[in-house]
Amino acid sequence: MKTWLVMTSLLLGLSAHAETQAVDLFTGTLEKNGSEWMLKRCDAAKSRYLLRDSNGEASGVEALLALQNARPQEVITVSLLAGYHAQDGKHSLHIASLHIASVQGRKQGSCHLDALFD
Repeated sequence: MKTWLVMTSLLLGLSAHAETQAVDLFTGTLEKNGSEWMLKRCDAAKSRYLLRDSNGEASGVEALLALQNARPQEVITVSLLAGYHAQDGKHSLHIASLHIASVQGRKQGSCHLDALFD
């Protein structure tokens, strides 16, 4: 019984830690909003997220995404392994950001369904 209790406590502790470090795959198109980059997710709602590097800084995103040679009107779809972060504990798409762990893919063109009809 004591071993079971210790193992359960250990697993609960690990899962709580994993939750704070959780990452997911986010695919969408890149948009420039002033000086910041945003991801417009390829989902029905076209959710938008501010992009940050793994340290939570906006300044490192352009280099991380290798956008130095991108043309101004070029549509780029990326797949990012990133962690979702709500600002001030509020889960609103207007203030949520993604902290990028790695870039999994990048291609020219849109992943949005309505782009097929343009």
